[in-house]
Amino acid sequence: MRKLLLGSWLLSILFCLPVLAQDTSVSGRVTSSDDGSPLPGVSVQVKGTTRGATTDAQGNFKINASGNAKLIFSFIGYEAQEVVVGNRTAVDVKLAANFNELNEVVVTAYGASTKKRDVTSAVAQVSGKTIENLPVQSFDRALQGRAAGVQVTATSGAPGGGINVRVRGIGSINAGTNPLYIVDGVQIASGDLSTQASSNVLASINPNDIESLQVLKDAAAAAIYGAQGGNGVVIITTKRGRAGRTKFNASVQTGYTDLLKKLNALTASEFAQLKIEGFVNRARATNQAVDAARTSSITQFGDPATVQNTDWQDAVFQRGQLRNYDLSATGGDGKTNFYIGGSYNFQDGQVVRSDFKRGTFRLNVDHQATKKLKFEVSIGLSAVRQNGAIADGAFINSPFLAAALILPNQPIYKPDGSYNAPLSGAFSYNPVQSTEFETRLNTTVQTVSNFALNYEVIPGLRFRSFYGLDYANNRDDNYRDAIVPQFAATGGSATVTNRYTLNWNTSQVLNFSRTYRTNHNVSALLGGEYRQEVRETALATGQGFPNGLFTTLAAAARPITTSGTYTTWRIGGVFSSLNYSYKEKFLLGATVRYDGSSRFGTNTRYGLFPAVSGGYRLSEEPFLKNSRVVSDLKVRASYGEAGNNLIDNFASRALFGLGGQYLDNPGIRPSQLGNDNLSWEVARTLNLGLDYSLWNGRVYGSVDVFRKVNDKLLLERPLPFDSGFGSIFENLGKVENKGIEIEFNHVNVDKGGNKFKWETRWNATFLNNKILELLPGQSRIGTGLQVGQPIIINWYPTYAGVNPADGRSMWLDTLGNITYTVQARDSRVQGSPIPKGFGGVTNTFSYKGFTLEVFFQSQWGNSFLNNNGFFMESSASAGWNNLQSQLARWTTPGQISPVPRPYEGGAEPGSSSIQTFSTKQVENGSYIRMKQVTVSYALPTSLVNRIGLTQVRFFAQGLNLLTWTAYTGFDPEILTTDIGRYPQSKQVTGGIQIGF
Repeated sequence: MRKLLLGSWLLSILFCLPVLAQDTSVSGRVTSSDDGSPLPGVSVQVKGTTRGATTDAQGNFKINASGNAKLIFSFIGYEAQEVVVGNRTAVDVKLAANFNELNEVVVTAYGASTKKRDVTSAVAQVSGKTIENLPVQSFDRALQGRAAGVQVTATSGAPGGGINVRVRGIGSINAGTNPLYIVDGVQIASGDLSTQASSNVLASINPNDIESLQVLKDAAAAAIYGAQGGNGVVIITTKRGRAGRTKFNASVQTGYTDLLKKLNALTASEFAQLKIEGFVNRARATNQAVDAARTSSITQFGDPATVQNTDWQDAVFQRGQLRNYDLSATGGDGKTNFYIGGSYNFQDGQVVRSDFKRGTFRLNVDHQATKKLKFEVSIGLSAVRQNGAIADGAFINSPFLAAALILPNQPIYKPDGSYNAPLSGAFSYNPVQSTEFETRLNTTVQTVSNFALNYEVIPGLRFRSFYGLDYANNRDDNYRDAIVPQFAATGGSATVTNRYTLNWNTSQVLNFSRTYRTNHNVSALLGGEYRQEVRETALATGQGFPNGLFTTLAAAARPITTSGTYTTWRIGGVFSSLNYSYKEKFLLGATVRYDGSSRFGTNTRYGLFPAVSGGYRLSEEPFLKNSRVVSDLKVRASYGEAGNNLIDNFASRALFGLGGQYLDNPGIRPSQLGNDNLSWEVARTLNLGLDYSLWNGRVYGSVDVFRKVNDKLLLERPLPFDSGFGSIFENLGKVENKGIEIEFNHVNVDKGGNKFKWETRWNATFLNNKILELLPGQSRIGTGLQVGQPIIINWYPTYAGVNPADGRSMWLDTLGNITYTVQARDSRVQGSPIPKGFGGVTNTFSYKGFTLEVFFQSQWGNSFLNNNGFFMESSASAGWNNLQSQLARWTTPGQISPVPRPYEGGAEPGSSSIQTFSTKQVENGSYIRMKQVTVSYALPTSLVNRIGLTQVRFFAQGLNLLTWTAYTGFDPEILTTDIGRYPQSKQVTGGIQIGF
């Protein structure tokens, strides 16, 4: 059946091949209707074929076309125009500026593209101009708040740190949720390569090299990627050369990066006072001597009147520098076009001794070897060197965890100038010392490159042979100097880890496009693809070093361990798509892909992923065709299936591991149960959409309503303890994401020319996430997964405040009654960290050469645990510092206070500890952030041209300048909790951009 299906698609292409017509050479010039200036880089295409040309620097073009052919002239920011050739050999065209982005070209898959106005699936698009010169290390950060349905959250504030991207919610419980990233056709092995710093493999790509970003959101768009498209697909297209004289573009910017906020911690005097109260309260409750308790507190934590204060946050956090240099050139003669670019980026982290350095190089070349044969080569190289204070996490040597919690009565240095270490209290590490004498270095060299051959078999039928490579070599160096007391026992230690990732893919595709009888447009795709990824790791550790000057493994007195890993996986598939439009009024599309993956069981290794879509352009109906209000109005619908294969490479296999030694003889033992029936997790999406453009593109946007159900989840089913195994992967469970996406763009004021103009771009996503099914006959797994609830929930008892009579903490039990001792059964669902909505709004004001752009990003409807608050809102009852809010503690009977009385140790007789997880620490995670403000001034063209340049632009910008939120921790932009997390930064930069 599958062979018959694929064969019928191929026959549909072959039967549609037309009779060739005689061609003539047509030339002409394309200019702007505004001022008559030539337009270089305009795409000129013979409608219904793959034949095309590009205008040169003077706007001239030359192309072969038949007399009855139509030429399509398109250029970003201008109204596309169709011209019938007739008996002419010269065609001059004037293009009018157009606000309407529906005419922009959208890259869909495997070298195919279409106009945005003809798309029948859900695709979000972000122009490279939008993210140009932003002081960010990876392009995925720049997506935040700019694409409806796409939630972007920083998992670390470290420069070049990790990013979490979710397209239309979380659909998987145990499988991965990252979208598939494709850079110029190369499928990227995304993720975090390093254990010494939070890193992002996508940071290897210079954002200034990017031409456009497309996000395929529904299954109808992503199904052509089959088993890899279930979490959405992000397609990145880099800049390519255009015919004309060589144009250079250079930019330089510099500035500073700083902490978003400091936690308002207690001073040493304030902390000492609360400690005295806590010791005294405990003494009275346990019938001990009050004076002795007060003396004990002062001995340990100081006298409030005389104790010296240390601000550890000031010692650990820093204002760092930021610098970025970028140079590119583009040009060509029409036969060979090129783009070449290089950049250097440096940024200090917000924590001392953490930074990020990156150099990139890119070369894109297109060469028309013959009339039918064209070559494409893209070479992207990068080198990253990153110093990390520590990987994110709740570690006692984590400087961003310890900085706020270390006892403030302890100095950084001893009187003799040496480091004060070890410290007393729960945090014994001196973070200033440990960051100075611990090396955590990540070095990564990476290439993302490809080669493609395009051959026009006959007019309208093109063969494309593509080969892509993503290769990364990473080295982690960790050295811990014995001068740090906690490292002294080993005599110093060093660990070196080398990793390499070899990821490559190839596709062989036939692409057909033809127009019949003027009104019937048919395009089709038929191809096959193969991808393989190999990861290998080698690690060695040594201890005992002479001193901190000798840090290589060769200097170690004792080799401790060596280890290595090797893993690989493969996927292959065939695919086809067919698109048809009638008078650009009725649009139909269908896609099918058949995939096989090495990750799944031998019985279920292959899967079929179909999708269909359709559109109806109402604006082509007679009652709207001549409307002065409605320029374009299209309704669309789609349904499709895509897969998720983001599990361990051997999750379906029965595995054996080491550790079965018996009587000094080596052995192995079973470590994992296999499942030969483990198969794809399937994402089924139904999408209804509306695209609109009003008043000739002055108002335009889209509305999408969707329901995505992830079925047959790749779920770890818990096993009984006596089975000898913890769990087994099976296809169980179902998760639903449904919501509404809105994009609205409006030109509020336009005085014409270079006079005042004000544009607004706004997008919002409203989302509901829910588990529909789990294990057969069960509505929950543990306490974290429950049918009818979001995938991630807050599961805590309800905090009932402070008893005015005695200052003790109160909670509600399972019956809703006041209790002082919390039981496990008292917990209930207290909201979810998954937001119910997110979005962004950009206002752009321009006047003559001045431009002001203000971008706000927000999310709402979520709540999560303030884990820092768990530690720092404990009435100073434990061995770490607290927040200023604890000064409002209860002190006298009858007092109404949100803060319980201090009690040393935290747990009063007959009560649970002050430090009990509850709704006391669950906070509203909603926020609005001034994400970006850019002010720029471009010198007049007449002045710039006189000095031999084409552009001079000065700019200043700020990122993360202001945040409005009820959250009291470092930053509300988190996934579940911010404990031990490298905090985000705000950045202010200024620079200049020159074109020549």
